[in-house]
This record gives sequence, structure tokens and C-alpha cells, in this order.
Amino acid sequence: MSKSEFTTALEDFLGHLKLERGLSDNSISAYRTDLSELSAQLGRLAIRKVTPSDVNVFFGLLMRKGRRPATLARKLSSVKHFFEYQKERGQIAENPASGYRAPRIVRYHPDYLSASEIEGIIKAAEKSGQQETRDRAIIELLYGCGLRISELMGLKVSDIEFEAGFIRVLGKGGKQRLVPLGAYAAKALGLHLESTEPSRKIGCPSLVFVNLRGMKYSRVGLWKIVKRLVLRAGVAKAVTPHTFRHSFATHLLEGGADLRTVQEMLGHADITTTEIYTRVDREYIVAEHRKHHPRELAGFKRGERKE
Repeated sequence: MSKSEFTTALEDFLGHLKLERGLSDNSISAYRTDLSELSAQLGRLAIRKVTPSDVNVFFGLLMRKGRRPATLARKLSSVKHFFEYQKERGQIAENPASGYRAPRIVRYHPDYLSASEIEGIIKAAEKSGQQETRDRAIIELLYGCGLRISELMGLKVSDIEFEAGFIRVLGKGGKQRLVPLGAYAAKALGLHLESTEPSRKIGCPSLVFVNLRGMKYSRVGLWKIVKRLVLRAGVAKAVTPHTFRHSFATHLLEGGADLRTVQEMLGHADITTTEIYTRVDREYIVAEHRKHHPRELAGFKRGERKE
């Protein structure tokens, strides 16, 4: 199969992902990157002639290049889906990637901020001068609603239901969900909308967050705002906008929230994705037990426990 033929098959597959499965532009871009790399490796080999051995060679090459297990797992998912689509369309008899297994991924414990660190960042936002209402609203929504930075960028005024106490969020794959809007977040959001009304009128009146020219913020632009607040608060941890989402989930679970409820608020399709936060919670519980239980304390005093 020539490269032009592979390109045709790839574009058809990406069109299917966008139109029929409703995947986001970011996800489609990741599929394109993964499968273009496969195309370069296969050269002019026809799709119907691709074998499991060819798939092994491709992933062996990626491993020798030092690709991380999580990256390999994502690329394998892309390759499997691509060939499965070709099989469904009758282009091939069997999926040559179906038997390949990605390296085992060890689930990580997401970094998260303590309640006092969050409070410190919010106080830093209160020292932002004319941008105080904007900065506070950004932090309150990232932490109070567990939004992704892309969801914050695209949030519209019409998505906010102040009286009902909810916001409508357009998440990955164009899936919409309702997220509770707490009292602090609602107050910060209301003040922000009031103060930025002139800017929104000259550019993008439908969006909640716009720059001084009234235009939509970029992902980098919003991240710079968050980074400045974190530094001003003196937080030493490595913090990204997603850290606030991790903190949102972890604090809810530590407070006794139901796992399924948190899954809905985060917009996770699979509950196993949400379960990574319960591991953080369990570690916290174990640490508290060791610090406060009389038998544990007695063991430490006698030197019986060794870490």
C-alpha cells in the first residue's frame, strides 16, 4: 500500500472518529500522530499484508527509542483501533495488532494540593489588583468544579445556572456534564462577569474568560496566570492547572463523597480512572493511623517499627 493510499485510509478513519464517535480535536490529533509514525515504519506495505510480526517490530523500535510505557499503551490503542476499523470495513481479515500487549503501566498517585495550599493561592489571587476577580474565578472553578483547562477556556456565560447551582461543561469527546457550582465559586464567577462585561462585549461576549482585547484565552495564556499565582503563594510543589482537578477529586473523596458521584463530576467514562484518587485517600488514612493509634505510637517509641 502506497503512502498516499495509507493517507486516504487514515483520513477516512479520522473522519469516522470525529463524525461518528465525536472525539475531540486533541484526541484526533493524537491518533494522527501515532498512525503517521506507523505509516513511516510500514513504508509501502499493503494494509492486508501487515502481520503481527510487523506490529512487534514497530513497537520494538519505539521501545528502543525510549518511549514511556504510557506512550506505548496509547499508540497501541491507536493502532488497534485503526486496524479494527479496517477489519469492520472488510479491508483486512484479521487485526494484526490484536494479540500485541503493551507494557504494564503502574498507576500513579496524582499530585494534589492541601486545603491550606489552595487557600494560599486564592489569597494570592486577591492581590492581583485589577485582575483579582478574574484570577480568583479561575482558581475557584479549577478547584471548586474540577475543570480541565480546556473546559475553562470554552466555558460560556450561557453554561452557568446560578439559581440552580450548576454549570454545564463540555468535556472530552464533546460530552456534556453538569457540575455543582459551590457558593465561593458562584460568588467569584459573578464578580468576574460583572467586572469583565465591557471586554466581553467587544470580542467574544459568549465566553466567560476573555483577555483585555475581548478574545478567547489560549491554553498557555491561562496557564501563565495560574503559574504566577502559585509562585506568588510560595507553593513549592510542581503545579499544573490539572493539579487543581486532582485536588478537587482527592478532597471530595477524603471528605466521604461517593466514588460514582465524583466520577460523574469529573466526566470520566471509566470508573477505574476515578479510582486512582482513592489510593491517595487510602495512603492518607494509613498515615493518620500510624500517627495517632496508641499501638502504633508505642511501637515507634520502642523502635519496633522500621520504615
